Amino acid sequence: MTVAVVGPPPFITCFELVGAEGFEAESGEEAASLLRRLVEEGDYRLIVLPERFAEETLPVREAVMRRGDISPIFALIPDLTLETGMRMEELKRAVSLAVGTKLEL
Repeated sequence: MTVAVVGPPPFITCFELVGAEGFEAESGEEAASLLRRLVEEGDYRLIVLPERFAEETLPVREAVMRRGDISPIFALIPDLTLETGMRMEELKRAVSLAVGTKLEL
């Protein structure tokens, strides 16, 4: 499995140590642009991103889902900034839309 990691240098270094290919992005806009290119190239099965880039990369990730593609898989994980909860909010919105009512968790 080919793995790409997009994010700031301290974030990607950890994954590069175990064989992933790192791509530096300091902002959400950079991450979204880079993610778009990686998806178009189609060389990676798993793309790891810091959770703080969840909002900016959502359009790219949604486009992959709309096409019905099963890869790449996107893994959003907290990084050293400890900004969390964005992925959970994204999931709550999706489930709320599916069931037709706003979830309060």
